[in-house]
Amino acid sequence: MIKFWKNEEIDERFYMHRLYATRFAAMVTAVFVGGWFFYELLVNDVIREDFVLILVVMAVAKLSAMLYYRFRH
Repeated sequence: MIKFWKNEEIDERFYMHRLYATRFAAMVTAVFVGGWFFYELLVNDVIREDFVLILVVMAVAKLSAMLYYRFRH
């Protein structure tokens, strides 16, 4: 157990749930931005560079983390 505040204790499950929630939020955001990008492309014929940049950064971060954890563990 990890001491969190005064007499309260938080176990490892709290941190695992926080990790899963963050991962889920990142995937929902990626799907939302990708959908918005394709909506702008198909309906308005506009390529939004900021959406492309966000998706590329998310993909590079995901692949970097996958490679890091693959070779570190």
